[in-house]
Amino acid sequence: MPKLPCNGFELHYAISGVGVPLVFLNGLAGDHLYWAGQVRTFSKEFLCLALDNRDAGQSSYAESAYSISDLADDVFHLLGSLGLPPAHVVGLSLGGMIAQELALRHPQAVRSLALIGTLARPDAWFLDLLDAFGIIRRHVADSGAFFEAVLPWLVSHRFYQESGRAEWLKALLRQSPYPQRIDGFFRQFDAIRRHDALDRLGNVRCRVLVAVGEHDAIIPPRYSHELAARLPHAQLRVLPGVGHAPPLEAPREFNRMLLEFLRDEP
Repeated sequence: MPKLPCNGFELHYAISGVGVPLVFLNGLAGDHLYWAGQVRTFSKEFLCLALDNRDAGQSSYAESAYSISDLADDVFHLLGSLGLPPAHVVGLSLGGMIAQELALRHPQAVRSLALIGTLARPDAWFLDLLDAFGIIRRHVADSGAFFEAVLPWLVSHRFYQESGRAEWLKALLRQSPYPQRIDGFFRQFDAIRRHDALDRLGNVRCRVLVAVGEHDAIIPPRYSHELAARLPHAQLRVLPGVGHAPPLEAPREFNRMLLEFLRDEP
């Protein structure tokens, strides 16, 4: 799959389909493969672009600290290099933070936003949760082992109750072909800690879908309520029985919700 130089980094991406661009942005340590199910579904109607952020997947690694704004600039440069018109942008967790900054810094590149399980400003509770995850990451072999260790936070208890699904996801995580290096993990991690778009959200002028799992234990629904209250053109959806990974836990419901939002464009 191709790479392009963007903002000083080689960004790996996958692109397929036809129509209006639909961009998928990953969470901490994730790569474009997280969105494989959505790309298969939405490429029938949209030009789907999924990318590996710097410090993840097959994109190049940084040598120093950076911000969420820097990651948003990476995406903007990639869209420009590909010659794409304004895109619908879907971001999960860290990806939702990147999407916020993309819309604020480069509004001409964004047609709409879907902010999934994300926040606009970390508070003390969330920072302590990050610290706990940092301790876990330092004591496991790789990013796949990290996600397996934090799976009870990542998905809801209902996911565990569905026969074989937790074991399926654990196996999937162990099979990641490009596990994230620990230095890349902590650079992304530190960028999350410093993210702060809350007081600027009123400047976002595009349509926004804010969605969160009812049982999200990593970025609970209160953060999505805060986002929706600050964004001028936002609608809020809470997905019943779902945790921090709606595209994996409830793909049919997630895809239906996203498609309804995208098709409802004026």
